[in-house]
Amino acid sequence: MASNSIWNRLTLMTINSLQILKFSSVSASIARPLAVKNKLFSDLATDCSLNLTKNFSSSASIHIVEYKDIKELPKHPEKLLIDVREPNELQETGQIPTSINIPLGVVGQELHPDVDESTFKAKYGRDKPKIDTELIFHCKVGRRSHNAAEIVQQLGYRNVRNYLGSWTEWAEKESIK
Repeated sequence: MASNSIWNRLTLMTINSLQILKFSSVSASIARPLAVKNKLFSDLATDCSLNLTKNFSSSASIHIVEYKDIKELPKHPEKLLIDVREPNELQETGQIPTSINIPLGVVGQELHPDVDESTFKAKYGRDKPKIDTELIFHCKVGRRSHNAAEIVQQLGYRNVRNYLGSWTEWAEKESIK
């Protein structure tokens, strides 16, 4: 049984790596040349990246949430907002209130069914989500969060969302510099 669990985690880690490569390498290759000096080109690069994520996704059942939905989250403690950026990114920018940070590279491990509920709560200060808990993922521009949503769907979570505007939209609408 323990070897089966190890095999499941190894398989999940491989899936995580493939999902990250599948989306981020394509969209990053478009974004880098365009985002050199001009905000217009930077915005265009972001739009292209988001469209690639939407159009080439292997999962059509990941619902998109909007800024207004994120603003309402303090009234909905039953929902879980997960920021999949790296901790150093959060230190540089800050984070959306009510969110917890689980970087994309470990999201599959941290939300795996084998993870103990008390361990999760001690680490993140929130109850470990149930299979039907509404999980909303965000990152900087919506690509990594989409990858995370696909990963947790593969783990069996049924109520998965992506905040496509992510930190970029949040910071703009909240006037955070």
